[in-house]
Amino acid sequence: MNRYIYNGVSCLFLPMTLFAMFEVVMRYFFNRPTIWAWDINIQLFSAVVVLGSAHTLKQGGHVIMDIFVNRLRQRTRLIVNMAVYILFFIAMGIAIWQVAIFAWQSILLQEEASTFFAPPVYPIKTGILIGVSVLFLQGISLFIRDLIAYRMLSKERGST
Repeated sequence: MNRYIYNGVSCLFLPMTLFAMFEVVMRYFFNRPTIWAWDINIQLFSAVVVLGSAHTLKQGGHVIMDIFVNRLRQRTRLIVNMAVYILFFIAMGIAIWQVAIFAWQSILLQEEASTFFAPPVYPIKTGILIGVSVLFLQGISLFIRDLIAYRMLSKERGST
């Protein structure tokens, strides 16, 4: 699922680039800046970041303390990872709860950006909720992977 979401949002880089280029040309060559390009690019970039975060977690692209973690034995590293994931679940549970409230209120108000262009912001706030939820699910998947690896190591140790 993460791959499909990531492939979809990665396609947003092309329109973001084109909108930015259009804005630069209009602003600096024709002295006619747009009222919409910056607002749209902010929303597209937000979608890329939040919807791509779970794929980044899956690929191991988030910052970790390699210097510390790589010196540990594999079994200890798995224990540390699982402990960190438990903290991650608590933080993400709170984030999902708060972002759900945030998105729901935005939908009810049909909230718009406070700019002259005033695009609706409730779709991106809903996207943030989806992104945070998928990130949480990816964390569960990685926790289960580490738990299985830990159990396999423990069985190997017990049988030797």
